[in-house]
Amino acid sequence: MPTSKTKIPTGDSKEDVYIRRAIIVERLYPLRGKSVPCGAFKGQQVKFEFASIDETATHAAKHYDSTLAALRVVDALKRSVLVKTDNPQSNKQKKMNFKKVHELSSYLKNIGEIKIIVGERSNTKIIHYCITKKE
Repeated sequence: MPTSKTKIPTGDSKEDVYIRRAIIVERLYPLRGKSVPCGAFKGQQVKFEFASIDETATHAAKHYDSTLAALRVVDALKRSVLVKTDNPQSNKQKKMNFKKVHELSSYLKNIGEIKIIVGERSNTKIIHYCITKKE
């Protein structure tokens, strides 16, 4: 299991992706159940749940730059702007009971433009869903 001092692998092998995923989960797990302000929603709080951390780790671990973006998700959310709003598309988004899905954009120094997906539930809670570097 990686530790906070583990070097983030840059390759595309299954082992590299596995290690990056473990690093993301380890670093984001303390956010589980917590909320952070989101610039795209004028400071409204975005909550992190286990499912959102798992989804982020699964997607972001595929690419080194996305892994770096995931590790800076709090900063990215604070600087984000709304790009578009849509209805839930994937089964996972529907299972998370999202009534709307928002695509946000943010710029992170040394990484570039990133995409953040958050979902909105009928109780108006906004839940973090995923973060990746824009290709």
